[in-house]
Amino acid sequence: MLPVSSLLLIALTLGTSNGIRPVPDQKLSLQSSLNRAPSRIKEWEKFLKTLPADEHKGAEYLLTYMPLSDLESLSTDKLRESIHLSYDVRRKMSWARAIPQDIFLDSVLPYASVTEPRQSMRAEFQSRYLPLVANSKSPGEAAMAINRALFKDYKVTYNTRRLRTDQSPPETISQGMATCTGLSIMLVDALRAVGVPSRVAGIHSWPGRGGNHTWVEVWDKGAWHFVGAAEPDDAGLDHSWFADEAGRAEADKPENSIWAVTYRNQGSYFPMVWAPEQKVPAENVTKRYNKRLLDLSPRLMVEVKKGGERVIADVIAFNAATGDQCLMGQSKGPQADINLHLSAPVPKGGEYFVSADYNGKTATALAKVDADTVVRIDLDKVSESALASLFADRFGTDKAKQDAASKLIAGLPFTDGSVQAAWEAFKSAPNPELKKEFDAKTVSTTDRTSPYLWRTVGTKPKNGWGLVIAMHGGGGAPKEVNDGEWQYMFSTYYKDHPEAGGYVYLALRAPNDAWNGFYDDAICPLIERLILQFVKFAEVDPSRVYACGASHGGYGTFVIGPKIPYRFAALHPAASAGTDGETEGINLRNVRFTWSVGERDNDYGRVDRCRAFQKEWDKWKSEFGGFDGGVEVVPGHSHLINDFEANKTAEFLKYTRNAELTRVIWAQTDSVLHRFYWLESLTPQAKGRIDAKVEKNTITITTANQGEIALWLSPTLVDYKKPVIVIRDGKRTEFKVKPSLSTYVDGLAATGDPALTAPVRLQVGI
Repeated sequence: MLPVSSLLLIALTLGTSNGIRPVPDQKLSLQSSLNRAPSRIKEWEKFLKTLPADEHKGAEYLLTYMPLSDLESLSTDKLRESIHLSYDVRRKMSWARAIPQDIFLDSVLPYASVTEPRQSMRAEFQSRYLPLVANSKSPGEAAMAINRALFKDYKVTYNTRRLRTDQSPPETISQGMATCTGLSIMLVDALRAVGVPSRVAGIHSWPGRGGNHTWVEVWDKGAWHFVGAAEPDDAGLDHSWFADEAGRAEADKPENSIWAVTYRNQGSYFPMVWAPEQKVPAENVTKRYNKRLLDLSPRLMVEVKKGGERVIADVIAFNAATGDQCLMGQSKGPQADINLHLSAPVPKGGEYFVSADYNGKTATALAKVDADTVVRIDLDKVSESALASLFADRFGTDKAKQDAASKLIAGLPFTDGSVQAAWEAFKSAPNPELKKEFDAKTVSTTDRTSPYLWRTVGTKPKNGWGLVIAMHGGGGAPKEVNDGEWQYMFSTYYKDHPEAGGYVYLALRAPNDAWNGFYDDAICPLIERLILQFVKFAEVDPSRVYACGASHGGYGTFVIGPKIPYRFAALHPAASAGTDGETEGINLRNVRFTWSVGERDNDYGRVDRCRAFQKEWDKWKSEFGGFDGGVEVVPGHSHLINDFEANKTAEFLKYTRNAELTRVIWAQTDSVLHRFYWLESLTPQAKGRIDAKVEKNTITITTANQGEIALWLSPTLVDYKKPVIVIRDGKRTEFKVKPSLSTYVDGLAATGDPALTAPVRLQVGI
């Protein structure tokens, strides 16, 4: 079976004889027309004899070209009233008298427009609106006045929920709604009532993208002009959202041509999408609209729906290759014409990234535009594929794609959905150099490389594996000694505990055989890169990372933990102690930290130093709060406490990192590390210090030996809708903040951890 559009084309070409309108006879006379309804010939002849002489010509015109269905059923009284009102207003209005007779007969006198029920409101409309247009100087001026008043007066709006397309004015008014065809019928009826020549015009299908539309044409100053029904434009006639659309119509393709309804049959027909089998006479007026077209660029158009209905969403679109913005605004809601879209001309052949945000929910799409293209986004069927592709470019290795993606991201809103998409894209983005290290079981920074051994224990949890980084004893010893200690740490020192939750157990080899191989200034970047490897390639949960070690590895934990506590859920050094100048225990306020030492482990003052550290720990805990953990001095043991340590992993695997903190204290030991939880120091240095706390939307900061700092503020720390007050060393500054997806993504790229980035970054000077 042929589709409706094909059947329509055949009908447009051949015509039909279906009781609505026969194939025209150019010699059609009044008598031959009446002969089509033999049962009413005498009634119609009597009707003509009762009319005033000056109205007779109009009545003959209507009867000669009247549809058969009307000839058989139309009320003579109703028709008499309509004709009389038409001539009466022509006599009263000076500009109406000046209208050419053929225009009057075809576009003022007719009682209907298309296939609507014959329920004209001419009498009511004339009574109501003739005073409104009494001082109008032209039909066009009168038409604009009525278009502004009519639909407000009758409380009628555009709505696709109307009962039928070709509604009569009473049907439209009773529902309070209509689509473009019903609105156009109503406007034509009102305009004709005051003597303005008007007719329905429209198109079956917009070229390229489809969709039909109907509007009104008005005769003014010797020519036809157009206006959208219920869409008056302050610029006057011939201005509407569909002007450029109409300029693209194609005169040689009936389904893509513009047609204007005529009463007299001229051999062509109006393309009624709602009733393709019926025929209403029309003329092809496409070329008149083509003259208006100035820009032949294809257009990118956007429609956003939720719950099956169009919604007003914030939309932005970019050229996907360059990142240049090409469209920004709001999509059209349910009261706008179904064919009206937020749109912009764009270069042909380009690919465009479109994002729509509605009530905090973001949806995206990619579209290639070779011709007019409508991007339809359904918020109930959100696909993040376009956003995922964008983030993949941003986190990828192609510099040009990174730059283009960064430009696109800079214009997108920050939403929960985009945050999750960014994180997933980051984890899956290729990083060949890092992957090569992971496959080789090594981790490298600019000046060092460490091999490692690893295994999984238990079953992977829903959010990913935990990661236990264990560091061996030795140090300051020959390579074979340190290798043996490393192998022992992997095979024997800690026991597996699958019941504690699935985790990766990793034994890290020191990068060298120096006495401080695990605890110099440059060790933390190596550890952070190791964590990144396992987050990206082994499905590790960054909120469940742990560090531990014995002897040489314990000293490493005593240094690494306080330097980067924000990377860990728990830390546990054994048979070791803090290192002066490197272990700043006050940094451990917000992470679980326990340490073990034998009561006889007196070498290098280990047990005494551990007890002294406990005293400081208790003092900090009393003053600042936090500081979960403490020392365990193992009775009867000296340096070797292996059997005591064997089951420690089961204990600290209970903990999950908390990075959303209202109080952060950062005592710096070097110029290597720039981040500490939500703090950033642009110029960190040894003996620098930042103490920051958040209370409601006020952040109080005390600093020492610090230049400019930055605050990465998540929505759990501050309310973005309110000003953020920052008091640094007594100086108060107020900030108005706005979350930025670009800021969030840049932070994610830098840290590789969603808990250490945020959509707001405030830079605070001295």
